[in-house]
Amino acid sequence: MRAMAEMVSFSVSKWVISRLTFWDVSIALLGLFIFSCLHERLTRKGPMMWPVFGIIPSIVFHLSDAYNWGTRVLIKAGGTFHYRGMWMGGAYGIVTTDPSNIEYMLKTNFQNFPKGNYYRERFRDLLGDGIFNADNESWMEKRQLAKHEMHSSRFMEHSFKTMQDLVHKKLLILLQKLSISGQCFDLQEVLLRLTFDNICTVALGVNPGCLALDLPDVPFEKAFEEATELTLFRFLMPPFVWKPLKFFGLGNERRLKEAIKVVHDFADKKV
Repeated sequence: MRAMAEMVSFSVSKWVISRLTFWDVSIALLGLFIFSCLHERLTRKGPMMWPVFGIIPSIVFHLSDAYNWGTRVLIKAGGTFHYRGMWMGGAYGIVTTDPSNIEYMLKTNFQNFPKGNYYRERFRDLLGDGIFNADNESWMEKRQLAKHEMHSSRFMEHSFKTMQDLVHKKLLILLQKLSISGQCFDLQEVLLRLTFDNICTVALGVNPGCLALDLPDVPFEKAFEEATELTLFRFLMPPFVWKPLKFFGLGNERRLKEAIKVVHDFADKKV
């Protein structure tokens, strides 16, 4: 009886497969895709997780309004949501703005949340093995050195004086000019320029002039911003996509390599 049942099952399967067409399979897959999308939309509080592509389409659709979109999503999700990247890409994680979660990860149980090789591998081209891309004992050693220097009275006085000069001699004058002109301007960009000038002045001893009255394009600032954004794309793409692009110097990886070269050349000249 069992053998007969297996034969009947095999014959039915063979009959079904022999009559399936490309369009039958396509329609079935399309139906499965639509059903999965509807299920995600109705059950998920966070951003839409698309079949196969994960969060990537959601980010692409809102790329021009990423910060506002991210804020809306976090509010809707209650401050925390899970995400995943492209299928087989290994990208998944949690985004949170919950103070208790952040305190738990960065203070209470910090040892349980290392960056890991997944993170370090993607940032190594830009950050090397410095403190922002180190883990465990290496991170502790670099942190102790940075802590010793940054907590010195001389460094704190220098940092305070640098920020004071930038605010009073650059930022306020620039904002006054922009307000008098009556033109619209991006306040976030202005504050990013302030941050960039401050970091470069304190860390490298040189002011790149991002807060000049004509708001000039600063190659180093633009390259660093682009390198950071393109590096983050590696977290959304599977290794079998971004690694070949890096090897052959194509697409985003070619742009990333060029941006990193500008950043490193600038830093090497100033250090």
